[in-house]
Amino acid sequence: MYIMKTAGLSDVGQLRTNNEDNYTIEGSLLVVADGMGGTAGGEIASSIAIKTIPEKLKNISYTNDDEVADAVKQAVIDADTEIKNQTKENPDLKGMGTTVVLAIHFDSRFLIGNLGDSRAYLISKSAAGSMSSAGITPSTADANAQTAILEPIDIDVEKKAPGAITRLSKDHSVVMDLVNSGVITEDDIRTHPLRNRITRCVGSLREDGADVTWHDVNEDDILILCSDGLWELVHEDIILAVVGSSINLEEICKRLIDAANDAGGFDNITVIAGQFLKDN
Repeated sequence: MYIMKTAGLSDVGQLRTNNEDNYTIEGSLLVVADGMGGTAGGEIASSIAIKTIPEKLKNISYTNDDEVADAVKQAVIDADTEIKNQTKENPDLKGMGTTVVLAIHFDSRFLIGNLGDSRAYLISKSAAGSMSSAGITPSTADANAQTAILEPIDIDVEKKAPGAITRLSKDHSVVMDLVNSGVITEDDIRTHPLRNRITRCVGSLREDGADVTWHDVNEDDILILCSDGLWELVHEDIILAVVGSSINLEEICKRLIDAANDAGGFDNITVIAGQFLKDN
């Protein structure tokens, strides 16, 4: 049996006056939502998502992979419907929506669901003790460095290497479509003029719903859920370094947010960290 210890933190950043991010931790369910659609709309949309999704999943128990995945997808659809209903009642909120990235843990498995460009990362347990095993040297893995000038490591989303950081979610965004079509590289995402344009979100769902994937739990692995306010400024190698050199989950969240703010803090920043531990 495995348990999951958790911590979360959100920050308005250095340039915004309001925080359109929301997050919740409710037992085995973690949700991060990054709202959009104006000052009021973004906050409302993300708050609807982090309220509706846990409500719909509060009595969920593991049956089989497909049934759980379907329940998660339906919870996201219900949040989408609620956002659309709010828009009908208040036309000033037209165009509001939110990204969602979530994790739900069942003993030795966990599910990741996402829409938009908020992300989920998994960091293997050997990262804390062996940065070199992930190809990171002290000169490139300084967790206090100015992250904006560092080069990101090359991540294969289909493979998990020991002592490494692995992206578990796939962005639904214009720039990621350009990457997938070979027009730009991932290095270009952070400076591209269309980097904030997403192609799928809660509040404007059509045929495509949430992507869901199942993953196995390994002892001491750490799960990071975050809004784009973190990953656009703090590259994967720095996230790995911060996790590997922090003493607890609360410190991981705080140091990651500090790193994003030190690099400019251009957006709201939200981080949830979860660690899988053997339940003895």
